[in-house]
Amino acid sequence: MPAAFSDSSTARLRVLELRHAETEPPGAYSAVLDELAEVHTVRVWRDPLPDEIAGIDAIVAMGGAMGVGDADRLPWLAEEIDFLTAAIRLDIPVWGVCLGSQLLAAALGADVIRAPSPELGVRRVALNEPGRADPVWGGLPNPEFVTVQWHFDTFALPDGAELLASSVQCRHQVFRFGRSYGVQFHAEAGEAMVRTWLSHAESHAAVTATIGRDATDRFPHDAAQAEVTTVPMAHAVMRRWLDLVARNRR
Repeated sequence: MPAAFSDSSTARLRVLELRHAETEPPGAYSAVLDELAEVHTVRVWRDPLPDEIAGIDAIVAMGGAMGVGDADRLPWLAEEIDFLTAAIRLDIPVWGVCLGSQLLAAALGADVIRAPSPELGVRRVALNEPGRADPVWGGLPNPEFVTVQWHFDTFALPDGAELLASSVQCRHQVFRFGRSYGVQFHAEAGEAMVRTWLSHAESHAAVTATIGRDATDRFPHDAAQAEVTTVPMAHAVMRRWLDLVARNRR
């Protein structure tokens, strides 16, 4: 097992968090992750990925401003895709968020492309029939919800994966492949995280150019209002996923 995990914690799940930027932590997912698992964070832009992955119970791959198409200038992206491919072959479940969902799709052999139009702001997502029956995403109080969106890329549905949720602007919002899930939107993000993202001049300019200044100014307020539903949702789906991982622990 990776040296980062202690031998005394065999009853707790060992979860590897792959972080792509300090501004994109697990956010609302963290409370449940910290409760149920021993989490080791690898900052993939500077830290090496573990040589041995057989002792990892699950992987959480978070978001980031870069994209799969940046692998030529950021070689660690290609290394991470290979790492996720190896994890999937070993039946290690992955929870991918935004960039993480795109990396998971790429690891499963699907194309990741520029979206026809960026999806930014607080937007509505709807679970489809398989999503409503899913052991992780099913059972939400409402199969339609609003959540933070911030992505310029999208992905094809990987072979063997099942689509669970869509939005009007971007069809592929949640997919399941075995016990792995790709989640395009940011259920983990609320007002504070959105304000942090917008505090960077380049990000603020890109969002403003896409949705306009008024919508950009409202974005943190809209995210704060969405937290009423997104925080409990993030807790619920992460708890169900970790329970699924634990019940099928290798």
